[in-house]
Amino acid sequence: MRFLIGVDDTDNPKTSSTGLLTQKLGIHLQETGLGKLEAISRHQLFLSTQIPHTSDNSAICATFEADAAKRSELEMACRSFILRELSSGANAGFALASWGQITAEVFTWARTAKNQVLNRQQAIQIARSAKIAITGLTGSGDGVIGALAAIGLRYRGDDGRFLWLPNLSLLKGIYSSSELMNIAPLNRIESSRGRAPQPGDKIEIGKWVRPVLREGRCVLLVEEVRNNPDFNWRLLGMDEVRKLSD
Repeated sequence: MRFLIGVDDTDNPKTSSTGLLTQKLGIHLQETGLGKLEAISRHQLFLSTQIPHTSDNSAICATFEADAAKRSELEMACRSFILRELSSGANAGFALASWGQITAEVFTWARTAKNQVLNRQQAIQIARSAKIAITGLTGSGDGVIGALAAIGLRYRGDDGRFLWLPNLSLLKGIYSSSELMNIAPLNRIESSRGRAPQPGDKIEIGKWVRPVLREGRCVLLVEEVRNNPDFNWRLLGMDEVRKLSD
């Protein structure tokens, strides 16, 4: 069974990010034999002075494959790990849902979190109506807002960018398009206008590799390079990827 694990507000301005904590969580769950970590994505939420956040008010979702019978064990392992690893002063929230539990109300509400101030009680009410496990772990517990929004946005499939995928961190240098598709679980490689490299075209990989989520697919964005003898394409720049995925 495919599970969505939403995490938010586990850090403070002086500590490492919720994204890094979620990566550690996913690897921990996998190493303890609970299942297989598939991917981790970042989703930008509404920026407002009314919403306390450390830097950019983003939330994180991990997709995790596990036996349905291990659901309770998976939930408890997530809670205990987050509580152990979160930073002091955090208002951490956590949500866990199977893929089939995401209702229209959940992903509609998640989209709203990108442009409106929402409240904790509404997040809890919507999650519970869909039988999604949700908990404010520390502080105000307002992290449940981002945690629920992250799983709704990830399910919807047209928002955010991937922070972790199998073999993603290994990519460096120059590869053909077909080589990249074989190394990392990418669905498409294309420009921002939808133009795709040929299988043998060479692509330069920079230091910041962040595929985006489009139409439920993992898409690596590139831009064409002319008159270069070593490669035909390079990854789209960080600023451009952020604009397209936030």
